[in-house]
Amino acid sequence: MKRITTFLGIVFIALLCTLLYPPLSHLWLVWYNALGGALKLTVDLLQISLITVVFAGLLVPLEALGWWAGWYGDKIDTKGHLGILEEAIPPQTNIVRYVIYLDGIGQASFKYFPDGDQFLRSLGVALPDNIVIIRGLMPYSVLNRPLTEGGILASFWRFAERRSQSNTGGIFNALLAMTINIRNLLVVAVSADQRFGPIYNQGTAQVMYNSLINHGYKPGSGVPITLIGFSGGGQIAMGALSYLKQALDQAPIEIISLAGVISGNNNALLVEHLYHLVGDKDPVERLGPILFAKRWKVFFLSYWNRAKRMGKITFISLGPVGHMGAGGPLDANKFLSDGRSYLQQTVDIMSRILQEEYPYNQELVKKKISNYERYQEAAFNRPEYYPLNQSVNPELYRPIASWMGRLILPPKEQRQSGVLFEVHHADEQHKHLVGQVVYLKWIDDPESKVSVQSTKKDVHFNAEALYNYTQGKIVPIRINHWRQVTPLESLAGSRPNDDIVVILREPVAVEQNGKITLYVTSEPVQISGRFYALVKFLQPIQQGSEQYRVVHFNRNSREFDSVEEVVLLPEVIPNQNGISNSTNRDIEKSPLNASGWYIYGAKNALGMFVVQAIAPRALLRVKPQEVIVGRKPARKYLRKRSWQNITKHKGQIQSVFLTTRGTDIQKAVSKWREGECALLVHVYGGVGGKKREPAAKAPVYFGHSAYGVAEVVREPLTGELRFDIKYHQVYTHNDDGVIAGTLSWTRYMGDRQFGWLGIRPVCDILIKFDALTQDYDADEVKRTPLELLNRQLEIMTARYRIGDGTGATYVGPANNCSQDSNQALYAAIRAIQVAIQVNPTEIGYAIKTNPQFKNWLLRHPEYATSFKQLVKLATVLRHELLPFGIARADWENSSTTTIGTSLADSPLQQLFRALVSWRTVLPRKASDSVTQIFFKQGASVWILSTSQVGNLDPDIAAIAPFTF
Repeated sequence: MKRITTFLGIVFIALLCTLLYPPLSHLWLVWYNALGGALKLTVDLLQISLITVVFAGLLVPLEALGWWAGWYGDKIDTKGHLGILEEAIPPQTNIVRYVIYLDGIGQASFKYFPDGDQFLRSLGVALPDNIVIIRGLMPYSVLNRPLTEGGILASFWRFAERRSQSNTGGIFNALLAMTINIRNLLVVAVSADQRFGPIYNQGTAQVMYNSLINHGYKPGSGVPITLIGFSGGGQIAMGALSYLKQALDQAPIEIISLAGVISGNNNALLVEHLYHLVGDKDPVERLGPILFAKRWKVFFLSYWNRAKRMGKITFISLGPVGHMGAGGPLDANKFLSDGRSYLQQTVDIMSRILQEEYPYNQELVKKKISNYERYQEAAFNRPEYYPLNQSVNPELYRPIASWMGRLILPPKEQRQSGVLFEVHHADEQHKHLVGQVVYLKWIDDPESKVSVQSTKKDVHFNAEALYNYTQGKIVPIRINHWRQVTPLESLAGSRPNDDIVVILREPVAVEQNGKITLYVTSEPVQISGRFYALVKFLQPIQQGSEQYRVVHFNRNSREFDSVEEVVLLPEVIPNQNGISNSTNRDIEKSPLNASGWYIYGAKNALGMFVVQAIAPRALLRVKPQEVIVGRKPARKYLRKRSWQNITKHKGQIQSVFLTTRGTDIQKAVSKWREGECALLVHVYGGVGGKKREPAAKAPVYFGHSAYGVAEVVREPLTGELRFDIKYHQVYTHNDDGVIAGTLSWTRYMGDRQFGWLGIRPVCDILIKFDALTQDYDADEVKRTPLELLNRQLEIMTARYRIGDGTGATYVGPANNCSQDSNQALYAAIRAIQVAIQVNPTEIGYAIKTNPQFKNWLLRHPEYATSFKQLVKLATVLRHELLPFGIARADWENSSTTTIGTSLADSPLQQLFRALVSWRTVLPRKASDSVTQIFFKQGASVWILSTSQVGNLDPDIAAIAPFTF
C-alpha cells in the first residue's frame, strides 16, 4: 500500500507540475514515449482513473442537489434495493432491535467484499433471532444507486469493481480499487461538508427510513436502532442520525463506528451512544481528529467534544489492528495473543454491545462518604429493620395507603420493562400478596406510553457523573450502561440499595397469570413508614431515652385521652456538617404538641413502633390560624410577611388563608371541600447559624422550588379535613439521597432522618383555582388540567433521575429546579390547549374561527366560564414564564435538551436560554410570580409555613431564599 501511495503521489506531482509549467509537457511526452507497453498502459489507465475520480467527485454534490431539487422526478424507485435481511425473521418474533450495516469506502455496488460478507454472517449467527440485521444499502449515493448501475461511468466502475475484488492482486487491481476508494472518500467529504452535507445526509436518511419501514419497523414504537458504519460509513451514519431520528418519531438510535472516519460536524448529542472501535495500527481513522477542526480539543463547545464530555462516546481499542483489508478489523487470517482472529474480536465486541453485555470494567473508587451512606449506618433507616409480619392495632393506626411496597431493581439480564416490587401492604382483595415479590409495570394505555417513551434513554455516565459518584453524590450507578431505561427502572435504581419504599396510586391492576404483575398508570409515590397514628408526646421513659410515652387521640372525646403507648423515637445520624435533621429532645414541650403529631413508621422485630416521620397536626388541618382578605394585603403577605422573622418563628408553623372574595371567611374556607385538589408551589430556604451549610455561605441563598398537589381528604382517625400533600420534586443529584420524583410530605418534609422539616424554613403555597382542577370533557374523555401538569412533572422528574442519559444533573442558569419545574408547567399549558383542540388568545376569536371548538362549547355550556378563565390564565402564565414572547428551544421540544449538561458544556447557549426565561431562574421569585398571577385571576390561596420544626439545635438558624 505504501508503494502504491508513493507511486501515485509522484505521478500526481508530475501531472500538476506539467499543467502549471507548460515547458515540462515536452519532457513528459519524451518520458512517456520511452516507456514500455505495459507501463504505458498503466499510465494511461492511471490518467483515465484520475479523470474519472475528478469527474465523479464533481457529480456527488450535483447528485445530492438534484435529489433535493427533484430533478429525477418520479422515476426514483423508493421500493427497490431497500436492503435485505442477513437472516430471515422467524414467525411471531418480537423484534427488540434493528441493525443497519453501512459498508466502507471500497463499496461500489450492493455486493460486499468477502471479508464484509463473512463479518455479517458471523454477526448474524452470534445474535439472537430478535435482533434484525439489514444489509445491502449503498451509503455512497443519495439515491441508493450503486456506482455500477445507471450512470455514464457505470461500465468503468463495473470493471474497477471486478478487478478490485479479484484474487490475483497486483498493482493494477490495487489502483482500480483505490479509484473506488477515492471516489467514495469524496462522498464522505460531502457528507461532512456543512454546505452540501445536510442535503446529502437527509437523502441517505431517507434511504435508511425506507429500508426500516420495508422490513417492519413502526415509527413511534420505541424499538432501538443501531447503525454500524465501517470506515466512511461511520460519517454517513452520523450525518443521517438527526434526520432519521426525526422521521422515526425520536426513535432511540445508537451508532457503532468500526474504524470510522467521523468529522464531528454533526450533532452527536442526538445519538443515544456512539461506540468508536479503532485499531492501534489504523492510520486512516487517526486523520479524523487532525483534519476535522470540530474534533480539536480547542473547540470545546463543538457537538463532538460536548458529546465526549457527556459520556455519549465510548472509545474501544481493537489492539494491533489496521484500518481495512489485510490486518484490518475484518481480517479472519490474523490473530490476537488470545487466539482470536481480528474478525472474531470485532464480532465478539459488537454482539456484546448489541445484546447489552459489553463489559466496561471501569473501577471507581469513592473518595467521600455521602450523607445517605452515613444515614444507612443506623438500622432504623433500612427497610429490613421493619419485618412484614408485625401487625398494628387498627383502632389506633391506619395504613398510609392500600398498596405499599419496596422497589427492587432486577438484574440487567432479567429486565422486563418494569421492576420488582416487594408487597408491604395490599388492598383487601389481595392481602395474600403481602411479603411476595411481584412485577411492577406501566399499564398499556396511550397516555402511559407517551410518558414512558418520552423518558426512555440509554444511560451512559459522562465524566462529571462518574466524578460525582467518587465525591459521594448519589447517582444511579447501578443502571450505568443500561439501554432504554424506563421511569420505573430509573426510580428503583436511583440509589445503590433497594430501599425506596413507595405507595402505588390507584388504579392498580393485578394480573395473576402464572407470574403476578401489578400495573400502574402513574409514578409511585416515595414515602416513609407504612402506618400512621395521631398522638401527643408525654415524656421519655427515662432521661435521655429514645423510648417515648405517647397518648393516642380519641375521636369520640376529641381529646388525647385514649390508649397510652411507648414508641421508639431514635436519635438520627448527623450529616457531614454535623447537623441533625431532627432531634427528639423536649419534643413534648413544643407548642405544636398540644394539638398533636401524626407519627409515621412501622414496628421493629421487637414489636415496638418506630417513628420514622412526624407531621404537626396543626399545619395540615383545613383550619387556618390567620385569614387575610383583599388583594393588596395578600400580596404584601406573599412578598414580605411569609418569610419575615423566620428565625424568631423557629419551631413554629403558620397556616394563613388568603382570599379576595368578600369578608365571609367561613364561607370561603368551606369551599375547600373533601376530594378537591389544589396546585402546590413549594419553596425552601437555607440552614444558617454556627453550623451553616456550605451552599449558604455565599452572600445570598437562592433556595429551591417545586410544584405539587394538595388534596383535601377526610382523615379517618379524627374525622376532620386535612391536606394530603405530594411534591413533584425536580431535584438534582445530591449526597442526601433525595430522589427526583413524586414524594409524599412524610418523606420529603416529615422524615426525621431525610426530611427538611427540622432544619429548613419552608413555604408551601396551596392554590385553589376551579378552572385548573375541574374535569373537562373533551370528546367524551375527561381531562383535568392539573392532572396534565402532574404528568408533565412526572416526565421531567424521570428525566432528572438519569440526567437525560448522562447519569447526573447540575444546577445552572438554564437548568435548575425552578427553570425545569416551570418548563413542565409550560408543557402542561400547551397540553391543555391541545387536549381541547384550540390554542386561542381570545375566546371570541376561537369561537369564530374554530367550528370544532364552538360545537364543543355548545355541547358543554357548563364549561364556558371556567374555560375562559383557563385560557386567560394560560396566556398570562405564558407571558410571565417567557417575558420576551419566545419559547426556549428545549421548552418547545424536549429532544433539544440541556438537562444533564453543566454550564461548561454550552455556556453561551445556557445563558441565552436562561435570559429567555429569566423570571423563572430564582425559586422564590418564580413562585411569587406564579402565585400572584393565580391570585389576580380569583384563586384562593392557603400558605403553610414551617421553620425548623422538631429540632432544638441552637447552632442552626433559618435563612430566607433570595428574591427581588
